[in-house]
Amino acid sequence: MPNSIKILKMYPKSFHANVYSIRHFRMIGLIDVSIKYIYGIERVTLAYFSSSGTNSGKIRGLWYPIVGIKIHDGKFDEFSSYLNFVLTNTTMDGLADNGWLAKSLFFPSNYPNNSMIRGFSNGIHYKSLLKIGKTLRKLYKSNEFQHMNSLDKYKLNNILTSKKIYVGNRHTQRENFEKFIEDIFNEV
Repeated sequence: MPNSIKILKMYPKSFHANVYSIRHFRMIGLIDVSIKYIYGIERVTLAYFSSSGTNSGKIRGLWYPIVGIKIHDGKFDEFSSYLNFVLTNTTMDGLADNGWLAKSLFFPSNYPNNSMIRGFSNGIHYKSLLKIGKTLRKLYKSNEFQHMNSLDKYKLNNILTSKKIYVGNRHTQRENFEKFIEDIFNEV
């Protein structure tokens, strides 16, 4: 059976970003996309960060998807129950430090071919997630984004797991985001 979840479109004008780290310069940002689910098409906010290119073979300036940002040291218990489960099962030892960008889900150990850029999952959503990352790099370089003064780890996590239903949607941001993350997790 073909996958029923698919990113259909991104909304470049919804791109918001803020400085996350200066030591290894990184920005974090939010972008809205339309995702086709079995229950219909919904608008969903995804989070990305720009890489400083300092480790793990990440490409400097390319934007990579994240599930959220760790709020405190230790086990995952600050996200929703399902996201905590996914992050625990995709992160080494199921632990992370405060401020860690929760990206392990998108860096599976089994890439089917060496030409794939790590950090965008390895399944059906790879091309869409990579395309968004490349588009965000272009938008950022040309200063086509809205700067957010207060996009910190708390606000970013709250937006991704919000129980708000966006105009035109039938499900909450949290439900739609978790369903998308579940689809990626099931491919790992």
